[in-house]
Amino acid sequence: MDELQPRVEQLRSLYRLCHQLTNVMFQPIHIVRLDERSLNIFILAGQDEGIELEIKPDGSIEP
Repeated sequence: MDELQPRVEQLRSLYRLCHQLTNVMFQPIHIVRLDERSLNIFILAGQDEGIELEIKPDGSIEP
């Protein structure tokens, strides 16, 4: 069950991304979810839902 929890490094990256998307770029965030297969956090954002990002368990970000 603990494997399905985001890691601290992911949560730090998630916070930075959410701040940048909403307070710097003024873009809405539509979905934030933990992919159970890859354990990456998936983010769907943007006015036209055109921004897709994934945060890996080590906190690195993939566009």
